[in-house]
Amino acid sequence: MPSSETLILTGLVTTFFNVAITIIVTCVMWNLQRPVSIRRVSDQPSTDRFMNEDPWCCDTSSGPNKLHAGREIPNPYLDHSRGLLDKSGLFKLHPFAITGDDWDGTCDSWRICLSTQTSADLMFNIGLQAETWEGPLSVSVLTPDRDFTVAITMIQYLQKCFPRMMSRVAFHITYPRNLPPKYVVNDDEEQLEYNCKQPESVNREIVEKVRPEKLAQHLKRAAYPQNLLRNLAREGCPAEYSFTPDIDMISAPGMSRKLNEFVSRNSTRSCGRCAYIIPTYEIRAGVEKNPRTKGELKALLKKKKAQRFHIKVFHLNQHNSQLKKWESDKSSRPRKLEVMYNISTWAEFWEPIYVTKADVPPYDERFVGYGYTRNSQIYEMHEAGYTWHMLNNAFLCHSGFQTRRQRSGSRKRQMLHNDHIYKVFKKEIHARYTVDEDNPLAGY
Repeated sequence: MPSSETLILTGLVTTFFNVAITIIVTCVMWNLQRPVSIRRVSDQPSTDRFMNEDPWCCDTSSGPNKLHAGREIPNPYLDHSRGLLDKSGLFKLHPFAITGDDWDGTCDSWRICLSTQTSADLMFNIGLQAETWEGPLSVSVLTPDRDFTVAITMIQYLQKCFPRMMSRVAFHITYPRNLPPKYVVNDDEEQLEYNCKQPESVNREIVEKVRPEKLAQHLKRAAYPQNLLRNLAREGCPAEYSFTPDIDMISAPGMSRKLNEFVSRNSTRSCGRCAYIIPTYEIRAGVEKNPRTKGELKALLKKKKAQRFHIKVFHLNQHNSQLKKWESDKSSRPRKLEVMYNISTWAEFWEPIYVTKADVPPYDERFVGYGYTRNSQIYEMHEAGYTWHMLNNAFLCHSGFQTRRQRSGSRKRQMLHNDHIYKVFKKEIHARYTVDEDNPLAGY
């Protein structure tokens, strides 16, 4: 009869063996079930088949779409000797580095252009923007060091997966002078194809393969030049009207054409300093599709699956927009886009997303990183005499509820730094637009 020690040892071994088998089976099943966004291939089908029958796209055999991870080569996409310096002399700008085939044609037929900005790791949002925004789309991309390779790979992925949508997109490249763009290639010439149904996963995997850890750590600490990028994208829009949401603020379906019709009316065009507000809402993670209409948005609000943008992290961001009044609209059918009500007040820290004529004051580029990047411009518009008007059925959707825990220590430091700049900025702006009776040229 086996001893008690032998029985215990046998039991432990058996338990360990069962646990190990369970872990292995779980890992195998998880890998089989999880979506795959990039895969190695030996014989790839044509691009036409990718578009029509298969979610996989982008024939990489010709070279430019290979997933780059290793050796740096001379940049075949950008001439470093060209480009423009920003006002600080710290950044270099390359307007219209890559332009869609139908950019000029789309601009000729639209009075409004959407301008936005992004880092390389959020470029998957460009596809979401282009899916709902049917007009011209001007995008500035920050591409320091090897993030340039990420950006080029993502642009080519988007162009091949969504050729019709991307034909009306213009890309502008920006990078710090001390981190010029680098282009890297694979020595083993591995061939890959990308899943057209998973832009976010593709973007994430490209970043993981290409962006070195040292650059990743630097980007976590560095102040992102939002206003510089916003100005570059907006200056690239050759349209009468300007609209500058963030890259992850997605338009409601059909909104772009309604806006284009709205700004084409003589009654709209006759007001030179009118700003038309488009409210922004956060959509809870797990909601499969953004609301298509105001009625669907209100239903999500009622179920607490949507909330006003920034309401939990900084409610003053949208408070002056009087969104309770906007949400109280009893209409159940989508109506013609009109002004629902006017807002006669200005409030500190207010950051509405708006449509206005393109000659609106630019964003002040001294604000780098987080804090005061939008509301500083809103303050200047207030001093310049702009009036504010809430549109009835247009809205933007931001994916996920925001929380204070998402904010890093570097973000708080940047906000504190920008707070000091803002105090000086307000005095400058007030003096610029204040008319001195003894000096009639003051304010011009």
